[in-house]
Formats: sequence, C-alpha cells, structure tokens
Amino acid sequence: MFRLSLAALLLAVGLSACATVAPNTLSPQETADLKFTSLEVVVPPETRIDWSSAEDDYLSERKLSRTDPALVVTPEARAHLRNLAAARLKAKLQRVIAERPAGTRPVRLVATIREVSIPSAVKRVIIGGTPSIRGDVDVIDARTGALLTTYRGALGTKYAGNGVYGVIGDGLAQAMGADDLYDRAAADYADGFGDWLKPR
Repeated sequence: MFRLSLAALLLAVGLSACATVAPNTLSPQETADLKFTSLEVVVPPETRIDWSSAEDDYLSERKLSRTDPALVVTPEARAHLRNLAAARLKAKLQRVIAERPAGTRPVRLVATIREVSIPSAVKRVIIGGTPSIRGDVDVIDARTGALLTTYRGALGTKYAGNGVYGVIGDGLAQAMGADDLYDRAAADYADGFGDWLKPR
C-alpha cells in the first residue's frame, strides 16, 4: 500500500511539473492595476469529467439506480456535473480574488474548465490516483471587451490518500471537515492563478 501511495505522490508531482502555464503578458504594473468586476466559470459540453462520487450523489438524490451507467450520461446528468464543477471552482477562485488588492482598471474573468479527473475510492485502493482540474482563465477588459492575457494550460492537483488505509484516512479527514478531492484540486488551481498574478 505504501508503494501505491508513493507512486500516486510521484504522479502528482509529475503532473504539476508537466503542466506548462502560459506567462502573464501584462507588465507587473498593469497586473497590479487590475480590478476584478465579475467572474464567470464555464464548462463546455465536450469537457471530460471523470467524477464518480458526484455521479453517485446525483443518482442518490434522485433515488435512481446506481447500477445503470446510462443514467449518468443523460444530458441532465452531464449538465448537473458541469454546473457543480463550475460552481465549486468559482468559489475557490473568488476566495483568491478577494485576497488581492483592487486596482483601478475594471476587468472580468472567464474561466473555462477543460478537464476534471477525480479518482474513485475503488481506483485509489487498486492503482492509486490524484485529483486534478485543468483549465484556462481569460482576463478581459470590462470596458472594451479586449482579451488582455490568459492563464492557459494550468493544472490544479493535490495528493489524495491511496491504498486501503489511505482511502479510509482520507474519508475520516473529510468527515471532520477537510476539503473533498474536487475542492482540493480546485483550491490548488485557484492558488496557482493567484500566484500567476503576483508581480515577478
């Protein structure tokens, strides 16, 4: 089990290292002058979402069978997952934005989620896994609509407990109030965006 956990940790490090983020094309002075007036998070229909725990919750809330895979690929089910992913990433991004001093140039942010991968407990027991979210954030001039810069190619990922004991321990931590796997990956993505905005 230790080998599985170590392998998953190394995978997480490798994923972070492989994610090449486009540089901020605004100068430090221009970046510091940004004033975020709105935030929109969109999840296109073609975005791959692998999030079995959210699918299970969707079925349970509607008292639907959890053994029929067709029930989680309906348009309603996929829209539910997209909306859930968008809302929860938005909350993490809003936290980061609120911590940043406001400038004078009004801009709006449009974040687009490209991929969601939240490994199930079964997968984490058998082969291990790391939650991750990939997406882009466009910074748009609120007055003119011009695209100013893009946080592109970023990956949010956090270590999760793997193997039998790792999954049990992770579940206990969540029961005591720790973020679930999606929120951990979303928080890492949002923190990365906040760091990207800091002057270099």
